[in-house]
Amino acid sequence: MYKIEVKIKGCKNFEELADFIRSKNIRLILFAETHGFLNEIPIQKKIIQSANPDFFLYEMLEESKILNIEDAQRFLSKPDNKDFSVISTYKELKPTIRLAKSFNLPIIGCDIKNMCQKDKSWLKKKFSREEAKALIKKRELRQSKIINQYTSKGMVFASLGAYHLRRGSITISNLKEKNFIMVSPSFKGKEVFLIRANQKELADSYSVKLKKKK
Repeated sequence: MYKIEVKIKGCKNFEELADFIRSKNIRLILFAETHGFLNEIPIQKKIIQSANPDFFLYEMLEESKILNIEDAQRFLSKPDNKDFSVISTYKELKPTIRLAKSFNLPIIGCDIKNMCQKDKSWLKKKFSREEAKALIKKRELRQSKIINQYTSKGMVFASLGAYHLRRGSITISNLKEKNFIMVSPSFKGKEVFLIRANQKELADSYSVKLKKKK
């Protein structure tokens, strides 16, 4: 498992994180995931064990919800090679669904169905810069809306693609929570929000930081 580095003033190490979250009334933990490039499930598990959230929000679940054990079992019974959407299979989502199920956490999608695409033909399409920006904007507006909806109800652990948590993203700028925890892959001490498949080294640790909106 990757090393977890807590970089929060007043919180010396990971063992103190749970008390810090409670003392500061933190209601949101954002996890920058890499969609399978890194083995992030053990890191997520450790964070959830410590923080004990009320809701698990998951970008890749799109507009679906898994609210109880029965829902989770139905999802996990689907064939691995069956498409969940035009961008993912059930196999790709199952590790995260099992993780939420192990904590008896409701897991809610926080993105748009099929990434706003009709079918898999989008994989061969060359998007213009304007089209790509419009698509990202639409998705990030949806992400922040769902996050805000659930942080009004309780504490949220939200796992989203790392790029959506970059500086200046609409997902971040539209959040109602002024203080939140960010967990992100890091390489040589620097947070990584743009993951490239051809990178030899994606990350050497995960950083845990307190983010404050102005």
